[in-house]
Amino acid sequence: MTKSFKKLIIGAMVASMALSAGAALAQDNYSTNTNAPAPTGMHQPAVKKTVDLPCAAAAVAKREAAVSSAFAAKSTAISAAFTKRASDLAAAWTITVAKDRNAAIKAAWKTFNASAKTARMTYMTANKAAWKTFGTDAKACRATPVEPMGSGTDSSL
Repeated sequence: MTKSFKKLIIGAMVASMALSAGAALAQDNYSTNTNAPAPTGMHQPAVKKTVDLPCAAAAVAKREAAVSSAFAAKSTAISAAFTKRASDLAAAWTITVAKDRNAAIKAAWKTFNASAKTARMTYMTANKAAWKTFGTDAKACRATPVEPMGSGTDSSL
């Protein structure tokens, strides 16, 4: 290797080490003292937030209970819709006049679909409200709700 190439390599290594050390020192530039005034003419140093873990856990528990309750209500409503549909279809199939029987079958399915849709929409509204409340509660706990699946998973049920 030539002498100038060696100097270039050594210079690059020194610069790289200096940048790494500077980055490491910059990461320690956090303060938990929120009462300290910001230096005049300078940006206020970043403040490391402390998450209130019991508060966050309570917010999650509250959300999960609300989502579970909403899903149970949806399940009960859908089950009732199936029971009614079975009863309505059984009655429709006792009708001897084809035109009347077909109208009764169509009505049974229409009623079922409307009931199922209402149950789904009620669940979606309750689920959305539970997640919105959770977002507010988590913010009050100084927690960032980092849950990769989130409300989308609940909404698909």
